[in-house]
Amino acid sequence: MLNTLHLKRGALLLMILGSCIALYAQDIHYSQFNRSPIYINPALSGIYKGDIRFVGNYRNQWKTVPVGYQTFSASIEKKIINTNQKNSLFSVGLLFNYDEAGDLTLSQTGIGFAGSYTHRLAEKHFLTGGLHLGLAQRRLSDANLRVDAQYNGDAFDPSLASGETGLNASTGFGDFSFGLNYRFQNPFKRTKIDIGGSIFHLNKPNTSLFEGAELDLDRRFNLYAMSSFKVAEELDLGLRALGQFQGPHQEIVLGGTLKYHLNQRRSREVAVGIALQYRLGDAWIPTLLFDYHNWSVGFNYDINSSPWNRATARKGGPELSLIYIFSKVRPPKEFEICPIF
Repeated sequence: MLNTLHLKRGALLLMILGSCIALYAQDIHYSQFNRSPIYINPALSGIYKGDIRFVGNYRNQWKTVPVGYQTFSASIEKKIINTNQKNSLFSVGLLFNYDEAGDLTLSQTGIGFAGSYTHRLAEKHFLTGGLHLGLAQRRLSDANLRVDAQYNGDAFDPSLASGETGLNASTGFGDFSFGLNYRFQNPFKRTKIDIGGSIFHLNKPNTSLFEGAELDLDRRFNLYAMSSFKVAEELDLGLRALGQFQGPHQEIVLGGTLKYHLNQRRSREVAVGIALQYRLGDAWIPTLLFDYHNWSVGFNYDINSSPWNRATARKGGPELSLIYIFSKVRPPKEFEICPIF
């Protein structure tokens, strides 16, 4: 029969491995996926009205269970407009993300570069290709690690060696992604449609923290459609759908938004909105939105509907998004080069 020490060591390794698999399966994802555009497709870089866009996202998921997730992301993009190319537009961007889960603070930190090229196919039709090149590091802290070998017979003694071997504190890897996006834009009616797809982790990097082990990160395939229609002078209707597929895991989200424009005066724009999404088999996602001039804020709270709600008490967790867009004042001839952005 195995002794207690061996059983606890085995349980420890299973706990660590389970945490690794959980974070690996999670990947970076937000309920407000339309407000974290580069994380569903690098080809959405530069697809906005303005010159420079800052996006910040924060998610605190499953705080009521021991292995809750915290995720923070930030990105900044800048358009590069060539006045000699009336049908072309480049965009470049920088990305940062941090993900953390579990008592052993298993975390992943990533930085990356995004670039895109947009070509105008016709007056209201645009095609964009985007690329993401990144570096990431996974880390594990043993500060909260407790095993039998660290008990001196009376109490826990952190100065004693744990005796656990074969597990690295960190590992690094490169990450590459690609995507395409089609945009239909009516600049006079606030109507726009985006349809696209992307492939993340093209190189399937090894992310294992165990020495000599392989834990290749499965490619993630994204398909989506996002739209906004001007249905009245003050009212917009938004509809969207997202499918993400990674190894044996998948996520499908359907939803819509109603946005009411309180003020449409130049540089004094104010709008409020409500949204409701459903992640199939998992959660309802009610969202509040507020726009003021170049600022936009979104807040949602996931309500679990899956069997997991027995552990979460339906508390999926809050998520916050912040977007700021800086726009230059352009001469008329230069403005005509990019009529929708």
